[in-house]
Amino acid sequence: MIPALLILFIPCAVYPGQAPTFQSLLTKDLSNLIPATRFSLNDRIYLVTVWTNLKNTHQLMVHWVRPDQKIQETTRFKFSVADGAANYRTWAWLSFKKKLWNLSSSEGKFVGPWKARLYLDDKFLMEYPFEIF
Repeated sequence: MIPALLILFIPCAVYPGQAPTFQSLLTKDLSNLIPATRFSLNDRIYLVTVWTNLKNTHQLMVHWVRPDQKIQETTRFKFSVADGAANYRTWAWLSFKKKLWNLSSSEGKFVGPWKARLYLDDKFLMEYPFEIF
């Protein structure tokens, strides 16, 4: 079984002192961070990341990859970490409750194994597998 919570070091020569680290998890609820790897089409899926020793301005990007290996959606945004902040939390989300989608006719391409690919400043960091049922 793949762990839902991971701690990784980002090797990077541009950060003097302690290297930045991050912890990420997939969850259904931002107010109750219970790790999950199985979601229904009715769930909102969050990839929550807590960054430590990260400074300045950065760009977060998450590719949400369908079972057919095509990117369904890309979440991208810039954020700035205040000087002296020990930790900084970001989240990206995917939801199938979009009024323009007709899921009944295309539901098959959404069911099965998915991946959320996390990038910081265009550098790939980690892939998080999950399942839609």
